[in-house]
Amino acid sequence: MRARLPSFFLLATVIAVSAPPTRAADLIAEPGAPLIIGENDAAWRPLFAAIAAQGAVYAQFTEHRWFAVRNKPTELTGEMRLSPSLGLSLHYAAPDDTTMIIDEQGLLQRFASGRTRAAPDNPRYTGLTAALLPVLRFDLPALNEKFTIAGARTGDVWRLDFTPRDAELAKTFGRITVQGEAHAVRRLEFRRDAKQRIEIFVGAATPGASFTEADVKKFFR
Repeated sequence: MRARLPSFFLLATVIAVSAPPTRAADLIAEPGAPLIIGENDAAWRPLFAAIAAQGAVYAQFTEHRWFAVRNKPTELTGEMRLSPSLGLSLHYAAPDDTTMIIDEQGLLQRFASGRTRAAPDNPRYTGLTAALLPVLRFDLPALNEKFTIAGARTGDVWRLDFTPRDAELAKTFGRITVQGEAHAVRRLEFRRDAKQRIEIFVGAATPGASFTEADVKKFFR
């Protein structure tokens, strides 16, 4: 399986109340200073705690995929559903109807026909899942174990950059950037290098979302 790079996120993934669509120009452009647990993390802990406490989340998103051979990104749109117990589900509505599920079992792609394809059981994919789950949960202690962290703030606007400590993971999917304002995540980026990256622009979100039995069957596993 050629699995898509999961999109927060991201991250995503950890989204706050009614975050309107935004663009990178509205946010902090460069990584900040290293965030060291026990030294300068006190000001960041309330943000991590507030986002982690939001519970299940539903949001729409727009994804831009940048490739070295193209001057313009490929655009995808869809819905994300985050459940602390079930994981992250990314339902891509366009251009193809597919769902990517990221959970404790790994990565699973589900097609509109109902057919599924699981990522191979090898360190590349299991390591990716293990690294992403703390990002999805905004779990600061777990993040510190797997990433070096850099943080920047200007007023309510903030930026966090996560670089895998594992050299092979860093080579595979590069740096993860999460940007936001107050308790709202606005943008996520997976940057493999200067020419290959994925950007996620988060639309209006519903924290504390409730997923029906049908939702769980269709969008999770």
